[in-house]
Amino acid sequence: FQGHQEYIDYSRKRESGPWVSLKGHLRAVEYCRVQSLEYSHVPGSGDSCCKMTLQFVDSNSSVVGKTFKLTLPEVTSFPDFLVERTRFDAAIQRNWTRRDKCRVWWKNEDNSSGNWWEGRIQFVKAKSSEFPDSPWERYSVRYKSDLSDEHLHSPWELFDADTQWEQPHLDDHTRNKLLSALAKLQQSGNTLQVSV
Repeated sequence: FQGHQEYIDYSRKRESGPWVSLKGHLRAVEYCRVQSLEYSHVPGSGDSCCKMTLQFVDSNSSVVGKTFKLTLPEVTSFPDFLVERTRFDAAIQRNWTRRDKCRVWWKNEDNSSGNWWEGRIQFVKAKSSEFPDSPWERYSVRYKSDLSDEHLHSPWELFDADTQWEQPHLDDHTRNKLLSALAKLQQSGNTLQVSV
């Protein structure tokens, strides 16, 4: 939850995190399930956001079964603190160490695309003594193209240097089927309702 807390400070949100509203001790990493999900607009800005209710699901957690609400606008200038479970597990199991070569994908500010940055891990340590077990921004990376500075990253942001990675996308067949289904739905006059 260290990343969530830093996000609230960064964005100056009035929303408080679950560590304020829930009784019980939150660990550095808590596993949650999405109970509800709604796409909306940030009031007054026209920007999109995602409103969700998350439920703690780890039976070893002191807050298991409890829920909290989170409003998350589309953010390109702040690292992900909500990470899909299989990606998180794979990143933690990779066990990055000092001098490992890595690649990091940086999105362009206009969110149109991005670029790979190649680097090497300089050191591994907790970002804050308040969260000694947290993986949040635990790795300091120096990029080949920017030797003057180091950047902090979380393990789910790091990729092996020799990994070929492609932006997720729909293949043409699936895309055409989806467009056809949406066109038929639109012609029928029905509204699309999705439950998560």
